[in-house]
Formats: sequence, structure tokens, C-alpha cells
Amino acid sequence: MKTILNLIKKDVVRFLKDTPALILTFVVPAVLIIIFGNIFGGGNDSRGKPEIILVNESNSPAAEFLEEKLDSSDLLQTVKVYHQDGKEIPFTEESAKEFVSKGKITAAVVLPEDFLSDTSSGMKIKFYYDPKNEIESNLIQGGIQKTIFSEMPAIMPYLMQRQMSNLLGSDSGKIFNKKMADLIGESFGFNPDSVFKSMTQIDLNQLQNDSTAAGADFMNNLINIESEQLVGKEIKSPGVTRIVGGWAMMFLLFTLTGASISIFEEKQEGSLRRLLFMPITRSQILWSKYLYSILLGIVQLLVMFFISWVVFDVDIFSNFFNLFVVIVASAFAAVAFGMLITAMSKTIQQANGLATLIVLVMSAVGGSWFPVSLFPNWIQVISKFTITYWSVEAFLDVLWRRASLVDILPNLGVLLATAVVINYIALYLFKKRSVV
Repeated sequence: MKTILNLIKKDVVRFLKDTPALILTFVVPAVLIIIFGNIFGGGNDSRGKPEIILVNESNSPAAEFLEEKLDSSDLLQTVKVYHQDGKEIPFTEESAKEFVSKGKITAAVVLPEDFLSDTSSGMKIKFYYDPKNEIESNLIQGGIQKTIFSEMPAIMPYLMQRQMSNLLGSDSGKIFNKKMADLIGESFGFNPDSVFKSMTQIDLNQLQNDSTAAGADFMNNLINIESEQLVGKEIKSPGVTRIVGGWAMMFLLFTLTGASISIFEEKQEGSLRRLLFMPITRSQILWSKYLYSILLGIVQLLVMFFISWVVFDVDIFSNFFNLFVVIVASAFAAVAFGMLITAMSKTIQQANGLATLIVLVMSAVGGSWFPVSLFPNWIQVISKFTITYWSVEAFLDVLWRRASLVDILPNLGVLLATAVVINYIALYLFKKRSVV
């Protein structure tokens, strides 16, 4: 038994000295549990709240009440102003539609001037949205409907009275309401005038005090939500168009880090030593590896997008130039990360473990798997430090809204600047540690 225990101890010591094994066994699962937990199991306090623009153009107390409820929603975060030339400018319906159309925000809710007019028998709400991220779009629509149908039932009797007046006519409706108020006052000891007022006028304080759940079937007849999709209506395969960029970027990172790490394999095989005996410099070896990896990445992305076009009819040709530019910039940035991992690692095992951790975390946090808006604010900040975030957003803009080169310049700038900085650091480490 003592011998068996010593053998177990030997395996434990070897495992603890194996950094890649420790990373894959404990660090990678822990990080992914944190990410997935914040989306599915972390509760509303930890999950990020999607932003929506809220424009209230109505003077109705009911509109004011609904605005307050949307502002305090635990599912949504309302935005009412934007910044221009250092000034805060309130959103209008037109500016809200422009922001949604340009992809600056996913949805906008407008309570129009005729939200609850004197002649209408129901509330009118306008909803503009861009479903480029299906999960986020569904969460926003669900949050808006939940707020409306759960917080507005106190106004339902008033709206039903309006519908009755439209059916009976204004004069007949008033006579009916007056007789009903007299009957209620006489039967239950209430002031008939107060009862009549409560049946025909809105009291904001009463709405706030009496807000309780009610059946959506009744409310659907009394609340008119005009939904309009501003972007992506012509997309033939919206589901695949949304995800193809994210998944392509994740596999690109795996491929290019593997290509960069192959330096260790050549070192073990002895082919690298033979190259160094030839009239070839270390810099030339690194440059050849770097350019080969970039070409491999470009071809891989082109093939993946071509397959999505053949199989799912994803439109990659109407904006192909800009798509190709994003592909090239993404390949440059991904190869830079692969080179950095190689320069930081002492063995191929360390490089593989570090590459797996970085690729999975960047893919999860950067938007390859889920919309970034679903994460807590602190993770959303971290996501902007990943090349995955800027690539995925650029692919979405190019494929979903046919963005121009000017529109994607910020993404391209970040990707190329990141590639330059990381390549410089990698080159410094290569020279310092003599990896090649």
C-alpha cells in the first residue's frame, strides 16, 4: 500500500509541475463558469442590462407613469440623451431611429404625442429595433412587454371606458357612466362625483399605488405597440449572418496560434537548427512564419465565409471589399497574439495551455458566443480589450448593415494598432529569450 501511495504522490507532483494541465483543469473551467454564470445563473443584479432609447413626447400622466416604470426596470437600461459637441441633447423620434439604424444601440421606445389622446380608446407605443443580436433583441422586447403588461393594469378600466364610449357614442357613454357612478355611490356609500371622476380621468398617484398584475389578453386590446425593424429586413439568413463572424474568429485564433506555436515543433524535429546553419537569419525565419500565418488566416476566413454563402446563402458579395478588409485586419491581429504566446512560452506544452486559455476567454468575453451586452458592466469593459470584440462587431456591421469603410475604421484601427503593439512586444521577447 505504501508503494501505491508513493506512486500517487509522484503523479500529483508531476501534475502540479505541469502548468498547461493546471490551466486546462482549473483555470479554463473556472473562467467559463464565471462567464456562463453571469449570463444564465447570476441573477439580474449581476447580468448586464441592455440599453434602449426612451423618448416620451406625450403629456399624458399614463405616459409619465410608464416612463418611470421603464426607468426603474431591472431588465432594461433607458437612455434619453446623447452627447454632441460636449452637450447633452435629448433624443427625438428621428434621432432615436438614426441611432438604431447605425447600430449605436439596439432598440428605441417612443411614447408619441398621441400616446393617449382624447379620442383614442387605447395607448399607442412605437418600438424601433435592430435584431442583429437575436438574444439581446428578444430580451429587450420581453422586458418592454413585461413592464407594460405588469405595471399598467390600473389604467385598464379607464381604457375600457373609452372603448365603450366609442361604441355607444360620447353622449350615451357619459349617461351610462353617470348612472353607473350613481348606482355605485348609492349601493356602497361613495360620493358619485368621485366615482365618476375615477372612471373618466387618470390619477397618476392612483396608478402608482394600484399597479398590479393583469391578464395580457385584455391589455393587448387596449395597448397598440407599433414595431418596426429598421435594419436587416433584407437579410436572407439572419441567424447564420449573426454568428458566422464570431465563430470564424474563434477558429481563426485556434488555427493561427497553432501555426505560430509550430516553431517549437520545428525546434524539436531539428529542422529549425538546420535552417540556422544555412544563410538565413532569425529575423527571416520569424518573418516567413508571420506572413505564412497571415496568409493561412485570410484563406481560412475566406473559406468559412464562402461556405456560409454556399450552404446558408449568407450575402458576402454585396459588401465584399469591406468584408475582405476586416478579414485581413483580423488575421494580422490574431497572428500577433499567436507570436506573443510563442515568445512567452518555454515549451510547446506551455504554449498550448496558454493559447487554449486565451482563445476561449477572448471568444467568450469578446462576443463570439453571446452578445456582450448580456455581461455585467465590468466584463463589458474587459471585452473591449480583446481583438475578438472588435472583429465580431466589424463583421456584424459589414454583413448585417452593409457598413461602409468609414463606418468600420475604428474597428480596423484598433485591430491594426493592437497587431503592431503586440508584434513589437513579441519581437522583443524573441530576441531576449532566443526562442528561435
